[in-house]
Amino acid sequence: MEEHPLLQAAPAAAAAPAPAPAAATDEEKRERKKRRRETGPRPVSSDVSLGNHQRYYGYRPRVQGAEPRRADARLRFLDATWWNNKKAKDVGCNDGTFSLEIARRFEPRILVGVDADAGLIRAATALVARRAREVDPDALLAKTEVKKGVARKGPLPFPHNCFFENEDVTTGGGDHSFDVISAFSVTKWIHLNHGDAGLLKFFRGVYASLKPGGRFVLEPQQWKSYQNRRRASEQIKATFKSIQVKPADFARVLVDDVGFESCELLGTPDDEALPEGFRRPIFCAVKGSGA
Repeated sequence: MEEHPLLQAAPAAAAAPAPAPAAATDEEKRERKKRRRETGPRPVSSDVSLGNHQRYYGYRPRVQGAEPRRADARLRFLDATWWNNKKAKDVGCNDGTFSLEIARRFEPRILVGVDADAGLIRAATALVARRAREVDPDALLAKTEVKKGVARKGPLPFPHNCFFENEDVTTGGGDHSFDVISAFSVTKWIHLNHGDAGLLKFFRGVYASLKPGGRFVLEPQQWKSYQNRRRASEQIKATFKSIQVKPADFARVLVDDVGFESCELLGTPDDEALPEGFRRPIFCAVKGSGA
């Protein structure tokens, strides 16, 4: 027999919604950001030995530049003419953020960013697509001269002048036609994984890949940074103990052992916004015009 409606159990009352967490204060947000910078970015994968970090450029502070938006402090030490309408390569490009900034500001004919991590190369390629959507079509057409629908004059307009490839730079490359090659904050990981011999092989590969008169722009990490990562893996721990060539020796090694004509210190960013670990010297080594 059907139960009388008045005798039916009343529906259970809906659970009260959980109270929303209190919003972090500005002071808490600043403290949290400070702790993240002190501990460093998280690795993008479990293989910390590559030194590839998730959102690396989210942890590297930007400083006030000439433009309304804040800029990477390293840019003011770089000469635009070294890249403008030239063929360039950026080693250890991570997610492509800094490579694209160079491509936008300095307008190279082509800039190839390479990294050993295929996941980061996918992220960099996706970033090119996002930058392309931000470009004003009229400005793009103004920089493009089309002949028979294919040929063009001058460098490709940004961001189409920037490409990314998965490459292990310690194995060498077959392209020896670059005007400028850069390696920003990557030598530590080559050094810790491959020792003095591997680092020297990398430097010689850069030299061979440059045209006569070409430039190698280098931002090495300090020795203290090596010490902080010496326990990243058992292999790195063993390699660290064998290292004889220190970052302070790189300029001499590039000239005396690799063959560059000169190696000049361009400067060291020392902006107040930069933590000490990001205040790294920037060098430029030049390959002789007759080499």
